[in-house]
Amino acid sequence: MPGSAGACSERWDGDRLTFGVAAMGQTVAGVINVLDAAVTMEIELPGVLGMIASGLKDRLQKVGQLLLTKE
Repeated sequence: MPGSAGACSERWDGDRLTFGVAAMGQTVAGVINVLDAAVTMEIELPGVLGMIASGLKDRLQKVGQLLLTKE
């Protein structure tokens, strides 16, 4: 499919990861901060993806918590 090839970028600065993903004409950018007691994530979602952000946020919080507490 034309335009579907994606591009990714990432850059670590200490405990902060800045990333971007582009595919199918859409770009998602964000920042992940790794703290002593928590990990925070900020993501910019374009268009339709922004409309489903609340459901995506809930899912990411649940999965993220499971990953961080797994021993």
